[in-house]
Amino acid sequence: MGFRDLVDGIRTVNDPISVNYDMRIASESSANEPLLFSQITESPGQRAVTNIFTRHRLCEAFNVEPGELIDILSWAMENPCDTVLVDPDSAPVLENRMENTDISLLPIPWHYKEDGGRYQSSSIIVAQYGGQRNTSFHRQLLKGPNRTTVRLVPRHLRTMADQAFENNDDVPIVVVNGPDPLVLLAAAMSFNEPIDELRVASALHERLYGARLGLVELPNGVQVPADSEYAMEARITTKLDDEGPYVDITGTVDDIRQEPVIEYDSIYHRNEPIFHALIPAGVEH
Repeated sequence: MGFRDLVDGIRTVNDPISVNYDMRIASESSANEPLLFSQITESPGQRAVTNIFTRHRLCEAFNVEPGELIDILSWAMENPCDTVLVDPDSAPVLENRMENTDISLLPIPWHYKEDGGRYQSSSIIVAQYGGQRNTSFHRQLLKGPNRTTVRLVPRHLRTMADQAFENNDDVPIVVVNGPDPLVLLAAAMSFNEPIDELRVASALHERLYGARLGLVELPNGVQVPADSEYAMEARITTKLDDEGPYVDITGTVDDIRQEPVIEYDSIYHRNEPIFHALIPAGVEH
């Protein structure tokens, strides 16, 4: 099973839809059912999905009960295993490269008028620095064709970035959208000590699929899930800019802060890619 398996069978919205508010409005008007948007005005040739990453859908896809899934997640945390390196020619995520790097062409939604702009909130960041790798969720405010500001909460990626900034270094990263759902589960886990979440995902992959997680290495040296929908080479820089306001999943409007700037260098994607869009006040988490 993979990301596209969660998409199979959901209702498709064929009417033209804008990234500006329309995805949230459509989601809310359909009682937050899973939706596939096939015609996005600002992103020709790309599609987006909402509300597919729920506990019920995951348990149904893996044929496990909720309690059993929690036990499997706990087991994987205690038993991470190595990943498998995939040849770039065999990696679906490298099927296409955007000629001119412009993340504004991706179907990144503007959820609420109170938000500071369009937010990439369901992508994960894979970062490698100082011999460590971290995979985690961090919202990003779109600032331009190759620039976002990222909300780094005080967790392991924040610590990694602070260490890099002390050395006046950027942190090489890949922003990944639409990986295997097991990767999303591992990225959402909280650990007391730094741990390689992709090795946890590989343990889940082997337990539930019978094979370890396949990664592909991008030119910046960061390895990411080979069958993701999008892989975006980038850097967390020492520059700061406004991040926020943002209506979070509780419905609270988060403040404007000075946060690190991410600069994007290249965007890879599968054929006919599907962007995973998060509706913050919906039911995805």
